[in-house]
Amino acid sequence: MKTALLLLVLALPVHAAPDRREVDPAIDACTDFYGYVNQRWIASTAIPDDRSSWGTFQMVEKNNEDILLAALAEGVKARPAPGSPQRKAIDFFASGMDLQAIEAARLTPIAHPLEVAEGVSDAGSLASALAMLHGVRIPAAFEFEVRADARDASRYLAQLLQAGLGLPDRDYYFRDDERSKALRASYVAHVARVFVLAGDGANAASEHAAAVMDLEAALAKASMTAVERRDPEKTYNNLSLADLEREAPGFPWRAYFKALGAADVERVNVAQPAFFRTFARLATDRPASQWRTYLRWQVLHAAAPFLPRAFDEADFDFFQRELRGRKAAAARDGHVLDVISGHYGEQPMAQAMAQVFVAQAFSPQAKARAADLVRHVKKALALRLSTVEWMTDATRKRALEKLDAMNIKVGYPDRWRDFSDAKLGDYVFAENWLRANAYAHRRLLARIGRPVDRGDWWMAPHIVNAYYSRELNEIVFPAGILQPPFFDATADDALNYGAIGAVIGHEITHGFDDNGRRFDAHGNMTDWWTAEDARGYMQRATRIERQYGEYEGIEGLHVNGKLTLGENISDVGGLKIAYLALQDALAGKPREPIDGLMPEQRFFLAFARIWRAAYRPAYERLLIQTNSHSPARFRVRGAIAHMPEFGKAFGCKSDYAASGAPEIW
Repeated sequence: MKTALLLLVLALPVHAAPDRREVDPAIDACTDFYGYVNQRWIASTAIPDDRSSWGTFQMVEKNNEDILLAALAEGVKARPAPGSPQRKAIDFFASGMDLQAIEAARLTPIAHPLEVAEGVSDAGSLASALAMLHGVRIPAAFEFEVRADARDASRYLAQLLQAGLGLPDRDYYFRDDERSKALRASYVAHVARVFVLAGDGANAASEHAAAVMDLEAALAKASMTAVERRDPEKTYNNLSLADLEREAPGFPWRAYFKALGAADVERVNVAQPAFFRTFARLATDRPASQWRTYLRWQVLHAAAPFLPRAFDEADFDFFQRELRGRKAAAARDGHVLDVISGHYGEQPMAQAMAQVFVAQAFSPQAKARAADLVRHVKKALALRLSTVEWMTDATRKRALEKLDAMNIKVGYPDRWRDFSDAKLGDYVFAENWLRANAYAHRRLLARIGRPVDRGDWWMAPHIVNAYYSRELNEIVFPAGILQPPFFDATADDALNYGAIGAVIGHEITHGFDDNGRRFDAHGNMTDWWTAEDARGYMQRATRIERQYGEYEGIEGLHVNGKLTLGENISDVGGLKIAYLALQDALAGKPREPIDGLMPEQRFFLAFARIWRAAYRPAYERLLIQTNSHSPARFRVRGAIAHMPEFGKAFGCKSDYAASGAPEIW
């Protein structure tokens, strides 16, 4: 399980330092620090038409994108050596830019998946069809993955996960307010539109769309909620195939795994048992014609961004314009880069893209300086753990052992991923997409039951993000986020610790958030806490849950304190230990103001600015209802509410500690 910082997309002049002229003197810094720092910018900034939100993260993301696109364009002309990762990345990108070939091919590149979907006649042929689709990473009905075993993090374990829904979350299928009803109607109309584009008559398309919605609603009803999925105990159910057959009868599981290329699999983690019981029943109870229609939709839905313009536009109109509020699509080159890289850089060829970026934008010297910052923030948490009063010595000892064992990855991998088995080249865009996905699937199959590769990166290095992996007990900071204004080797300590230091602290703290704390130094899910300390921790965590649950966003929607708890704990802890690290860095040095601002003031200003954000209403609504991160303004408000040091820095009359909020770290 990886916990990422998430792009709540923001913008800022890339090299700008905090400036008193930007703050809004009409807003009291002590009562609304986020507004004090950011409101003038928000009020004067228009969100670009092709964005759902705009701010610091996204400005850096755009800068990185420009670097990468320039390098790819140059590579298209230079044509690196055949078979090299760079050549495969460039060929994939070039195929996405060849609109004429995409239009001419129409649905030919996905003809085989569509034929397989149309061939379903019973549960046996459904198993074969799902195996084929999962083999090209189309998560119809459910998803097959291979991840570290949460109970034995030294080895990989096959995983079955609930999936197969078109709407953002299972609750979208059941909310009965007028907006939700209208959104479901719009989704059904979108599905019908795509079926028409694929050749159905209007009446048949409407019938097929209704059938898709009916089956998806049945899958959604059996799905865990987003809050339930946060619980690593509930989502760990390591079963033998015989156990799986008894747990979810009616679906030929052994035939599925054989067709998938995993006939030798002996055990599998079934993350949501109730979901798979329902799926197995639906596999036999629902008519084959409904499954054929549903699988056909899954293929068209997954492939839409790689197909002719009409499919791509239909996909944008619903999933971007309606759900996220975007007014216009991105430029073609940016769109192609986005769909072949992924939001987190998790797509199969993203690391090949990143090799092009790193060569241009991240020096070994920057890597060394950033790694030094990470070590200092890690040291600050060690100090905090050594002194926190509520923790007993037995738990403290294990916590310090876990922190000491926490691995640090900075910038880019020491060993790049092997792309020799990725058969990309001079193919139509959708064909290259399927080939890239097939490569990713083969890579997963090769891992089953084997030792975990602790040198691997889940997130591509050009991404403006960071993450903590609880099974690997590691923190990862890609080169993409180690750019100004997050990190600048020429900036003073206050700016670096307030910006990237808080990000580093956030990811380190994930190792000790309400879920991360359940995993030991080796990444194994095990209870290493005394009962007394576990109770004390959860009492404090519950107060943080209530604190954030009181924050009200757009249209009266409140932050879901349970869903966002891990991220909120990490925001609070991350800011606290970044501040401690700054104090350590400043020890023995003159504390002179810069531009009239003392180091502590610059620290908090830098923190508030990295979360500067303007949202479209539809996007904020989506975030509050589905995302494990609080909206940006609450990330700032909630964290500094635990910092009496903030009140001191800005001369606030109160001590600026959250009312009754007990500290964890």
